[in-house]
Amino acid sequence: MEKEAYGCKKHETYDALMACYEKAASEYDEDVKVHRGYIGHETATERLVTTLKQLEFPEDCRILDVGAGTGLVGVELCKRQFTNVDALDASDALLKEAEKKGIYKNFFVDVLGPNQRIQLDDDCYDVAFAVGVFTLNHVKAEGAMDEMARVVRPGGLVSFTIREDVMFEQEYGYEAKMDQLCREKVWKLVSKSEEDYHSKTDIRKCYFYIYQVM
Repeated sequence: MEKEAYGCKKHETYDALMACYEKAASEYDEDVKVHRGYIGHETATERLVTTLKQLEFPEDCRILDVGAGTGLVGVELCKRQFTNVDALDASDALLKEAEKKGIYKNFFVDVLGPNQRIQLDDDCYDVAFAVGVFTLNHVKAEGAMDEMARVVRPGGLVSFTIREDVMFEQEYGYEAKMDQLCREKVWKLVSKSEEDYHSKTDIRKCYFYIYQVM
């Protein structure tokens, strides 16, 4: 079971979630990695980087880490020589922890969701990458996936994990939105896989998607 002290997945309002992250920010990395065995940032990054190399994306391609949090994904990207990375998250407290790692070029505090336009221009990134964002009581598909696709140039990639326990929940709208964006020729599917997400909790797997913007 998940460590009882970590409750940010249990909050049902945005304000409660942000308050939880502000309180937990300084101990977040240890909490999720040590106590819950979180490995999704490692497995997803390895899968994405493999695809980037296969498609001959340069190591200096511009990547937006969506829901960057404390920078766990950014660290994994930098380990693999992809260092031109910006961070976006709704929590200023988490981004302040990420800034301490010295791995991001720019930081953006912004919210993904219905009728929300984030503070970035169209087609300004080669890759938008979200790990741990589409999960319980966090970000639903509507607006969020649209915005990730909007800020990525044609030919670029949008990639994300979806935790297995919410993947098929209609209220989150993940399947419907992915299908809609395919029908509308916003993006096309490059790959879908199941990846290890946690090693110590009941939620062990996530679905991992890579789409190419059209």
